[in-house]
Formats: sequence, C-alpha cells, structure tokens
Amino acid sequence: MKKLAFLVLLAVAVMCLAADAGKNDPFPFQGEFRLKSGGWITLTRMGVTEALAKPMFIDWQGGRNGILAVAGEDRLVSPPPATPAAPWQAEIVFKRDAVGWVSGLEITEKGGAPRSAERLLPWSELDVNFASGPLTLAGTLLRPAGERLLPAVVLVHGSGPGTRHQLSVMASFFAHLGMAVLSYDKRGCGRSGGNWKQVDLEDLAADALAAVRWLRAHPGIDGKRIGLWGISQGGWITPMAAAMDPDVAFVINSSGPGTSLRRQDQYMMANMLKASGVGENDVDLALRAFGTLYDYGRGKATAEVLDSLMAQVRQRPLLAELALPPAREITPAALYARQAIGDPAWFYHLDPDRDALAPYRKLRCPLLVTYGKLDITVPVEESARLINETLLAAGHSNFSIARLPATGHGYARMQEGNPPRPVQPGQISREFFATIEKWLREHGFCGMGRT
Repeated sequence: MKKLAFLVLLAVAVMCLAADAGKNDPFPFQGEFRLKSGGWITLTRMGVTEALAKPMFIDWQGGRNGILAVAGEDRLVSPPPATPAAPWQAEIVFKRDAVGWVSGLEITEKGGAPRSAERLLPWSELDVNFASGPLTLAGTLLRPAGERLLPAVVLVHGSGPGTRHQLSVMASFFAHLGMAVLSYDKRGCGRSGGNWKQVDLEDLAADALAAVRWLRAHPGIDGKRIGLWGISQGGWITPMAAAMDPDVAFVINSSGPGTSLRRQDQYMMANMLKASGVGENDVDLALRAFGTLYDYGRGKATAEVLDSLMAQVRQRPLLAELALPPAREITPAALYARQAIGDPAWFYHLDPDRDALAPYRKLRCPLLVTYGKLDITVPVEESARLINETLLAAGHSNFSIARLPATGHGYARMQEGNPPRPVQPGQISREFFATIEKWLREHGFCGMGRT
C-alpha cells in the first residue's frame, strides 16, 4: 500500500516509459549490437529517473528484455541476483578488441544456445539546441547513415519530468526503421530551459512543434515526412500539436486517453486500489475525496468539504495512509516543491475536465492510436470509441486504432491475470512495435532500415 499511497498522493503519476542515462553515461556497454541471425540487441540504462537508472537489454528479435546486473568482469545477468549464486534468465558476456573497446557480445537465454552479436554504429548522434518561444530546448538527433532525404519523427514525453534519453528505446526502434529521430529534454529537465511542473499542454505542444520546425530546416531531412510520436500524456500533446500545424505528416498516439484527465485519473486510481484489495465502498470514498481535491484546486470546492472527506478516508483502515493533511496545507507551492515524478499538482494549473477530443476534430494528417488491452491507467475501450466517433464525425478517414493483447501502458507485456505486473522473464510487446512498423511502412514514412 505504501507504493500505492505514493502514487495516489501524486494524483496523476501516469506510468511513463523508462529512462536511460544517455551517451555520456559511464555505462560502457551501451549501444547497438547486431546478431549474426540478423536481429538487434539494444543495451541502455533504464529507470523512472536518471538517478534510478539501471542497465537493461532489449532483444528485438526474440522480444526479451530485462534489467541487468554486473556479475563479473564484462558479464551481466538478468534478473539482478539476490545472491551471488541466484539463478539468471539471461546472461550477456562482452567481447573487447585489441585496444579494449567493447566490440561485441554473446547472449545466452536460460536453456538456449549462446548467440553472438557485433557492436555497430548504425546511425550518427548529434546534440542539438532549438528555440521554443523564449526557451532553449536541448536534444539529440539520431540520423541513420546515407545521403538520401530521411523521414523523421519527434518523440514526446509522458507526464512528469523527462530527458531526451527517457525515450531511448523508442528512438532506437524508429532509427532502425531508417528514420531520423529527434528526442529532447522536456522543458526544465536536463539541459532544457523552463519549468515542466506548471506548464500547460499547449506549451508542451508548442515545444514539440519547435522540434518539428528545427527538423524541417535541417539538411538531409524530408520536410514533408516529419511526424510525432507520444506516450501517455504525449498522446494528448501530439494530436494537439498536429491540429496546430497542418503540415505535420503523421501522429502516433501510444496510450494517450480520449477522456478527460479527471476521468482517466479516476479509472487509474480505482484499478490501483482494487488491485491492492480495497473494497468497492472504500474505492468510491477515495474517488469522491480526490475528485473533491481536484475541485478544490480549481476553486470549485471548499476546504471544509475536502477536510470532511479526508477525515472519512483517514478512518478507513485500508485508506488511512492516503489521507491528505488539512486543506490549508495543500498549496501549489508545497506540492510543486516536493514534486519529483508524476504531476501531483496538475489540477492547479490544468483543467481536469478539458476536452481531450478537441484536437481530433481538427486533425487532418494520418493517425495511428495504440492501446494495450491490459492498460490499467487509461480506459482503453472508452477512449478508442470516443476517438473513433470523433474522427468519423469530423470526416477523417485515414486513421487506425489498435488494441493490443497482453500489452500494458506502453510497450511492456503484462500478466493477463495480474495486469499491473509485467510478465516474467520480461518481454516487450512485439505486437506494439510490429503494429507501428507496419503502419509506417504502409504510409511511406519508413526509410531503408529494418528492425
């Protein structure tokens, strides 16, 4: 319950993709490795924040991924062992060349034969800066080799903080498809100016469009084939940005809701509480209490009403640790000051009841929406229905909405009987990546690369 309490007190701690610490990180094994069988192994560092980042691998061919731990010189194992003799599911042993550079690896899955891979540099990396209004944002451009004009994609974060490296798995995926990829530090994160804690969605959409404009002016990029991909809150932002700029070539919304922020938050909170064994009556009370908190933050509920509901929450054994302090102590300054991940104070500066469908009424570019059927944070069927109805009513026909089995909020495979938990050993949703690749190829937005 403590983890649940932390998430609920953050109010909208929507699950985001994990973060990697980037090319300046001392992790010496980070990079792309080409298997002799033709697939790729990506080594990166992953975590909700860079301070918590841990080594991780993704086997794009086999679909396996997992957190890694050092188990000897040039040897990593997954999962991290509880003891030195603990069993492992995957082992990676690295090879070095004559000057000590990591030149390859050998990966062994439990019960399988070792597979060898050579370390390659399939794309160049360029650190960039671009302006978004008065701010300067910093990012990295991945550019696959070749002189041809490249299609490109801008990656947009979910809620909370995020550096350019937070979406490195998606950057590798798109770059393997022969696309240029621009990922950037969210405003107020990494080397970007600004403040992510009190920003409106329109400002974040403007940041994404600033990245698009920078790409249009960059040599070697096909200005007519630059699109946007966003996860979670980024799924709100990308259609909004494309509605603001009709020259955006495409939008991919992964796990972004078609409902209001309030509705999504209630759905997520109810699922988290139920998964922790909280009964229906207590769930209803918690939802009423936190719904009143949102109204209090907007000046639509009194401190007395909020305090009364929180007193009832405090009296319920399974909810007691979720109770907030007196309303007089719940201020934007206090919440913003302790805010590290998620958006616990979003209801002070965002409208929780804003219309998520408004951008879709103006959207004209090709659109792909992906949802995981095991997503506990977004009302998937409701969102899919609302977006579908809105687009059809607006006369938009070039769109697809995919509901992916065994997939959660993002690209991880989840347990069907226990959707808050990833499958073990860890796996990516191969359907997630295959769906995006197929759609991009059908619409002519891929380059010459292959995953």
